[in-house]
Amino acid sequence: MQGFKSFPDQTLIEFHPGITAIVGPNGSGKSNITDAIRWVLGEQSVKTLRGSRMEDVIFNGTETRRQLGFAEVTITFDNKDHHIPLEYETVEVTRRYYRSGDSEYLINKVQCRLKDIRELFLDTGIGRDGYSIIGQGRIDQILSDNSEERRKVFDEAAGIVKFKMRKRDAERKLERTEQNLVRIEDIVQEIAQRLDPLEKQAEKTKIYQKLALEMRDTDIGLTLYDIKRNQVEYKKSEQVSNDFSEDLKSARNLSQKLKNDYEKFERDLAEIDQEIETRRLRQSVLNADLAELGEKRAIAKERKRSLKLQLESNRDQQSELKIEERLLDGDLEQKQIQSEKLAEEVAELTASFESAAKIVADQDQELNKLNDQIAKISYEIKRNQDDIFNLKNSTTSYDKEISLVAEQIALLEDEIENLNVKMLEHQTKHHENRQLYHSEQKSFESTHSDLLNARHEVENIRAKLTDLDKTKQQLTNELNNSQYRLKTLQELEASREGFHHAVKAIMQKAENEHEFGKGIHGPLAELINVPHQYEKAIEVTLGAALHNIVTSTKEDASRMIEWLKQTKSGRETFLPMDTIKARHVSDHDLKQIEQHAGFLGIASTIVDFADEYTDIIGQLLGRVIIANNLEQALKISAVIRQKYKIVTLAGDVVQVGGSMTGGQDKKQSPGLLQRNREIADYKNIVSELNQKIITNNSAIENKTSELIAKAQIQADLEKKYLEKEKYLYQLETMTEQIMHELKQVKQELDNKTDSQNRYRLRMAQATQKKFETDSGISKAEQIQSKLSDKLMDLDRLQSAANQKFQELQDQMIELNISLQTKKESQVNFAALAEQAMLDFSTQKNRQRALAKQTGELEHELDTLAEQTVEYENRYQNMESELTGLLEDINHKQLERNQIEKQQHDLFAKVEIQADQVANLQLQLERSRQRTERLEQSIASAKNHIWENYEITYVELKQEEFPIENISAARETLKQIRQEIRELGPINPNAIEEYNEVYERHDFMITQKEDIESSKAKLIDVIRDLENAMAEQFIENFVQINQNFNEVFSALFTGGEAELDLETADPLTAGIIIKAQPPGKRLQNLSLLSGGERSLTAIALLLAIFKLRPAPFCVLDEVESALDETNIIRFTEYLKKYTDESQFVLVTHRKGTMEAAERLYGITMKERGVSKVLSLELTDADQIND
Repeated sequence: MQGFKSFPDQTLIEFHPGITAIVGPNGSGKSNITDAIRWVLGEQSVKTLRGSRMEDVIFNGTETRRQLGFAEVTITFDNKDHHIPLEYETVEVTRRYYRSGDSEYLINKVQCRLKDIRELFLDTGIGRDGYSIIGQGRIDQILSDNSEERRKVFDEAAGIVKFKMRKRDAERKLERTEQNLVRIEDIVQEIAQRLDPLEKQAEKTKIYQKLALEMRDTDIGLTLYDIKRNQVEYKKSEQVSNDFSEDLKSARNLSQKLKNDYEKFERDLAEIDQEIETRRLRQSVLNADLAELGEKRAIAKERKRSLKLQLESNRDQQSELKIEERLLDGDLEQKQIQSEKLAEEVAELTASFESAAKIVADQDQELNKLNDQIAKISYEIKRNQDDIFNLKNSTTSYDKEISLVAEQIALLEDEIENLNVKMLEHQTKHHENRQLYHSEQKSFESTHSDLLNARHEVENIRAKLTDLDKTKQQLTNELNNSQYRLKTLQELEASREGFHHAVKAIMQKAENEHEFGKGIHGPLAELINVPHQYEKAIEVTLGAALHNIVTSTKEDASRMIEWLKQTKSGRETFLPMDTIKARHVSDHDLKQIEQHAGFLGIASTIVDFADEYTDIIGQLLGRVIIANNLEQALKISAVIRQKYKIVTLAGDVVQVGGSMTGGQDKKQSPGLLQRNREIADYKNIVSELNQKIITNNSAIENKTSELIAKAQIQADLEKKYLEKEKYLYQLETMTEQIMHELKQVKQELDNKTDSQNRYRLRMAQATQKKFETDSGISKAEQIQSKLSDKLMDLDRLQSAANQKFQELQDQMIELNISLQTKKESQVNFAALAEQAMLDFSTQKNRQRALAKQTGELEHELDTLAEQTVEYENRYQNMESELTGLLEDINHKQLERNQIEKQQHDLFAKVEIQADQVANLQLQLERSRQRTERLEQSIASAKNHIWENYEITYVELKQEEFPIENISAARETLKQIRQEIRELGPINPNAIEEYNEVYERHDFMITQKEDIESSKAKLIDVIRDLENAMAEQFIENFVQINQNFNEVFSALFTGGEAELDLETADPLTAGIIIKAQPPGKRLQNLSLLSGGERSLTAIALLLAIFKLRPAPFCVLDEVESALDETNIIRFTEYLKKYTDESQFVLVTHRKGTMEAAERLYGITMKERGVSKVLSLELTDADQIND
């Protein structure tokens, strides 16, 4: 631990098996160790930790040390038995707390939650409510009249704490489930009320959709009829053009063919000339080849004669090599026989050597046994000598101890007399110091009250400053967001994001080149300002016209169009100011419209623009009416007989003639007009936020000044408070010191008296032990004589065995020398045999090489014979080829003359075909002009479909729109439009809303059923947990009751005790404790004496421990109310469990210390700082030495 209470330095305490006692004077910090164990295991009660706030666990500083910023405690468990439910053999739990209020929890150095630590120790007896840490407060809980306080200990002992936690979790879930069920039922009822109206609206919408679909199909069908009719004419015209084109193509192909034929004649003539030249060259080559081939025939004949002579020489050499082979084969066979004979001799010698080696090994083993016996006897002699020496030393030590004890007894008599005088002096000092303390405490309390008031004022100011800082941060965040949005919008505006590519290209060039930009005023969207509520209506009205560029003259517009064509930068519409004139609503119609409630104005009067653009705006918006909503727009349209376009604030449109456009996309992006308005809005927002931040900063400065003044007052009071607290602490410390010294004097007096008695006992014991030691020396000397005789006998046997071992070893060496000699001979002879084998192999190789050479010569001779025949054949072929060449040259010359005549005839046909191609080209151009006019008519019809229904002609090809009677279809279209007007307002989303609400209603019903099922399951889980807890608690409660009676009888040396439940419910009933000490009646715990009550409570805790032993148990001064006799019984009983558990006793009782195997002393040499001293004891006597 480090920084915990009075332990500022890093302190390690290791608890060993058995009983460990922690001792020390009052106020030294003994119980802080118990608090540290409680705290690291998850204790959150500041009262239990003997503090007023959690910060009190951190070392608070002394006169010489500064306070620390955190406290840390780590507890390590040996978990080899897996008592703690983790797979690790060592479990390390760490808890840290900082003055800032932050906490850290770790298991095996891994961060976790406090809940994880508590759950880890549930039902192990170690946890916060367990029975492994028992202090006087725990004893008080058991002894209190509140029997429910005892309940926690019994629940932990019975192992049902984990069940109870699960039950509480299940009950919380059940409560949340019931709340969810109420909310679901409310939602279901609300949804049910919406279903009927939505169903009616959906039915009306379906009728509208059916009529609208029929109107769309009819209109599209009629338009498609016109398109198809024109397409038929278009195809006919296109077919005529294609026919002319094919004729033209054929004529051109024929013309080209004739030209190609003419050119082919040219190529044929050139090829024939080339072939004639090639044959003449071949004639020259053949003449040269015939001469060369004659020379080769003569050379081949000479080579053939030479090869025959070399073959005869090789056959003679083969005969000689066969004779040498027979001689080498005989020598090789003789050497192999001699090598086999040597191998047999080596094998015989090897067997003899291995036999001799085995005999030597057996003798060596026998010798080792004798050596072991000698070493064992020698060790026993040495050990016996050591025993004699130690016994003699003990005799000397006992003589010294008897002398020293006699001197100590005399000294103790003088010290006891001096201690009695010292005790009286300390009692007088304690009385005087207590009177001064009570006088100073009143002044301290008054200062403390003033300090609390000052702290409260400072905290209030700080809270207000915190609020102001939060406001500042919020305003700063809003300012940053607004500035970022403003910057983004300005960048979009600067780059003209959202405009057509052609607009961007023209405006960029106009801004960069002044001359180019003359006469260009800009896109329409940048020249008008629209109030926020009308943005949607104007955007829908203008549509793509917002991108149109306003120019001063039509010449400027033409210049821009020509530039777009040249640069291929796209297409755009231009609005020349000198050409376009405004359009208006007639006065008569305007008077009728103004009388209608839904009329908001003419679009051209709502938009703000410069006067020079009046005609432009009048042309585009002068005959557009703005209405409040679609219903009112339809009424206005009916009044003016569908003469004008009407647009609503929501963007719905009633077109001229009565058609309507409306609806909404799922995702809408801001328009060009909205961006201009947002830039202005955000500029105002940024300005307002800057002003608010300045005001807020001023308030922060004022509050900061006020805080400084109040903090100074608080600091002065803090200083005064600390001075008084320090003085009170000094007085209290002095009082405690006097009491401590008084207890020390009394304790020392008791110790001295006890020591005097023990010294007398030790003198008697030392005299008895000296007598026993002298007797032991005599016995050891007799054993030493017998061992020496036995050692001499073994030495004689060892000498004889060594001599025999040496003789056998010499024989084995001689055999080994003979064996190595034979092996060397075998190796040498093997080398000779190998050389003979090599010579034989070399002879064989020479024979094979000569045979191979002979074969090659015979093959070459056969090849020359074949070449000679080939040369004769080739010579004859060349003579025949030469004759054929002369005949072919004459034939090619005749063919050339014939081609020249055909070429001259073809030239006249080429000129006639060229005239025919020119005539077809003129007829094709006229046909194409008619086709283009039909194509424009078809495109106009397709545009009509797109503008009214936003459907492409490609998409329409996937649908069918059959119309049998065109005239009837046009009449039907008028009737459908009338029926749609009579339907009145339509909710276009009614069907979707109805389906969504219907599905949500079904979903909520399903959710309700699921929640009701979950509720039933949770009730079953709680019932099962209660049954399991009741069964397990009753079973363990009966065992604890039995153990309690047994332990009580053992601690009281008789009597009876029992436990009982206050009510019949085993899960909520309080625990009643009844006890009958020897000689008394069975009675309630509250009627016993103080000592009997404490011993009974201890008996109950030990009874629980007997049922479920915890791996360790910390007992903090639980025996303080017991007398010495009961302490002895208590500690003796604890020793029964030391094999299963460790016991740590915080105590100041002598009897408890004597029972401990190790002492940790807690001292406070430095005021306010605890130190740990460790002392391991072998018996109770050494505690007092």
